[in-house]
Amino acid sequence: MEAIEANILSWLTNGKDDARDIVDLPWKVEEIEKDAYLAEHPSVPMHLMVIFSENFVHLVVPTTIETENMDPETKIEVYKRLLMLNDKLHMMKYTIGGENGQIRLRVDLAKSTLGKSEFNDALTALVLGVLAGVMALGIEKEFMEKVLARIVMMLVERIEKGESEEELMNFLTVKVGMDVRDAKNLLEQVQNAINN
Repeated sequence: MEAIEANILSWLTNGKDDARDIVDLPWKVEEIEKDAYLAEHPSVPMHLMVIFSENFVHLVVPTTIETENMDPETKIEVYKRLLMLNDKLHMMKYTIGGENGQIRLRVDLAKSTLGKSEFNDALTALVLGVLAGVMALGIEKEFMEKVLARIVMMLVERIEKGESEEELMNFLTVKVGMDVRDAKNLLEQVQNAINN
């Protein structure tokens, strides 16, 4: 593993939940194949793929939106909106990939000049790109439902591991960033669902 690759993985995993910059959050990172990693943090509304190639670091955010089965008129409208966003947003771009034409966000960074500040800028651009895409495609409600479902799944995993109520509230308020009242309500609903 090259030094820059080790640095990137270290930047992502050695953070603190109260960090000001997105790169300084403690991301959960797992290797999914050779030179490819999946990173996530509960307060960040996206999964991040970090892929290393010979000269570049590719940051890719896959979405659940697939264009393959869209009717032609809808597909053209989606492509048009994403291309217009590519012209407005800097550093990142929308792409289509995979078998089903999945919409993805992507940033390609040169390894030779990459520093922590530029990496943080790229992560910030991707988060802004996710939010801009959600608004441009008019899918805010579905997006928020998916974010909430992801948080609930992480909460259930922690409950099953036997974490205390204090640890669970810390997860929701510190890591996710919920206010105390909403966190208590969500925790109560999830615990009731598990117990019934």
